[in-house]
Amino acid sequence: MKKILLSALAVLAFAGHGESNDPGMKLLMKGDKKGALAVFKKECKSGNGWACGNAGLMLYMGMGVSVNPAEAKKYYNKGCELKDIGSCENLAEIAYKEQNMPAAKGYFQKVCGMKKYAKNKIDIKAVAESCKRAESIK
Repeated sequence: MKKILLSALAVLAFAGHGESNDPGMKLLMKGDKKGALAVFKKECKSGNGWACGNAGLMLYMGMGVSVNPAEAKKYYNKGCELKDIGSCENLAEIAYKEQNMPAAKGYFQKVCGMKKYAKNKIDIKAVAESCKRAESIK
């Protein structure tokens, strides 16, 4: 949970990949969490993996809505499919928290192989840490 919270803060603090003009981030920064979530969901459906990760994060953390881990995982999965490193990393952390080590290892390995999709220092660090975490799981 601590790792997911740190990832959440990183995503929100750095606006993902420098998308400060993103309509969802603008709404979120104004305090309109429900509006932001609606925008992120719409952007996710249009193929924006970063938006999928933000929607998942908001659902997982209960930001503007009730906590909904099952729905959050759906958005994280979509983001992960779209090569969003944060989405894949959060799936790994959730699986680890749930003691589902085969799934956690698989997601950490997936993130480990995503270096070419890294868009910032946070992504690069997530890739490196995920490689180590994957190796540490038996």
